[in-house]
Amino acid sequence: MALEVILLHRMSWKGYDNLIFRFLKNCELFSVPVFMIIAFYLSAKTIEEQDPEKVRNRFIRLIIPQVGWAIICWTVYVLTDIIFMHKLSHTLLDLLIAIISGCRQDTNPSTWFQCVLIILTAIYCLVFKLCKRETAWKCVYASFVVALLIQASGFYFDFFADKPYEIMNTIGRIFEVMPFASVGMILRHINVYEKLKDKRSIVIVASLVLFIIGFYIPFPQFKGFFEGLYPIYMGIMLFIFFLFLPLEDVTDKSRSIILQVTRYTLGIYCAHRLVYGIMEIIYELLGLNIPNFSRCLLTYLACYVMSFVFTLLPGNFFRKMVD
Repeated sequence: MALEVILLHRMSWKGYDNLIFRFLKNCELFSVPVFMIIAFYLSAKTIEEQDPEKVRNRFIRLIIPQVGWAIICWTVYVLTDIIFMHKLSHTLLDLLIAIISGCRQDTNPSTWFQCVLIILTAIYCLVFKLCKRETAWKCVYASFVVALLIQASGFYFDFFADKPYEIMNTIGRIFEVMPFASVGMILRHINVYEKLKDKRSIVIVASLVLFIIGFYIPFPQFKGFFEGLYPIYMGIMLFIFFLFLPLEDVTDKSRSIILQVTRYTLGIYCAHRLVYGIMEIIYELLGLNIPNFSRCLLTYLACYVMSFVFTLLPGNFFRKMVD
């Protein structure tokens, strides 16, 4: 799914029209839904139990990438301005806004996801802290319905459409992605894996078939990019498919390869715009004419290598930015 994020932001599909490329293009929309569902499926227990240390560690885990990548992106862009003798276009105010909002448009636009993830985690933690557990779970279920109703009204999208980028893509996206967060928590709450693991083969086949069928279902269209039932439905099917894959049945070597390939998804997501831009400068300096899809693949590989290097640095700060 990390590759799909790069394709979504940087791929021009003109001239790429075979079955594989059409499938990749059609899946661009699903990276954010799947990432958000996974994040809250894995953190639902921490949010529910409200253990102070675990909650604190969760927020530290979320804040480090937002702050770290804001600083790195800003620093690189400033150095680029200096090296190429451009007028400095990135100020200390830009850095401050990038750190706080997580998504300064010309610094770190893609990490709006991290900021919204923090906001939604805070909202659900507050609900479980203030309410009895049963009531809190009712609020989670209700948040799914309320968010969809707000999306359907179109008011929320229209209200934030002309707001500054940093507001539009943080506060303006809360109700756009809230259904994915609530779905992740609900799937954990109902113990979907425990209940269906004995029927794993059926679940895997069914989720894959339902995912393919989803391309042909005429879902109602909402205004926001990730709004409506379509990304929710497709995100759930993809998540269920991956959740039930029998990784414990594959060889240790195969499992190790799979885990290693997917390990740096966070780093690839946060760094891909920055890395793509740097590589564009390199291509221009070297006079290279590389096809668009190859550029996206090279960006993925460069982000992966960079993330791996981060894990070799002393301390845990850089590792938590990518792993």
